Amino acid sequence: MGLVQEVQQTFLALVQSTNVRRVVIPAGAPIAIVSDGAAAANVYPAANLHVTIVAAGVITDPSWFGGVTILTNDLEAAAFADLAIGFGPDGAGIDRAEFAYYNEIAAAAASNLFTIEYPLFPYIRVAGSLRVSGRIRKSSAASAKGITPKVIFYTAIGT
Repeated sequence: MGLVQEVQQTFLALVQSTNVRRVVIPAGAPIAIVSDGAAAANVYPAANLHVTIVAAGVITDPSWFGGVTILTNDLEAAAFADLAIGFGPDGAGIDRAEFAYYNEIAAAAASNLFTIEYPLFPYIRVAGSLRVSGRIRKSSAASAKGITPKVIFYTAIGT
């Protein structure tokens, strides 16, 4: 058995499941996080300004948060940015993972759109069926430009 298979087998044993399903949520169009809501560059908006990506009750229990996919080209040109993903009720979400990305081409160049996947390892166990939300900070000043992320989850379908 190779190292990759051994690590995967160990991980699956730790999550108490040898049979998981990978899902990307939300189905269909991603949720737009259209503004950082900040007064200055490089600042997250207040924690209660998370935008809901997945409503509570959608994700099955047990589940493991495994990363995000982000549609590029939604930021103004030449902007560094971070996406924080949080779990919990509206107004009380807690950031659990942060993803950095960079946009070099203005959003008007629609022919250059593509998605980037950011896997997360180790995965984060999510107990219950919590709301998943996000917020962004950008190197540019606050504006209406944002991103459109989806979240990746691994759900148990066997024990």
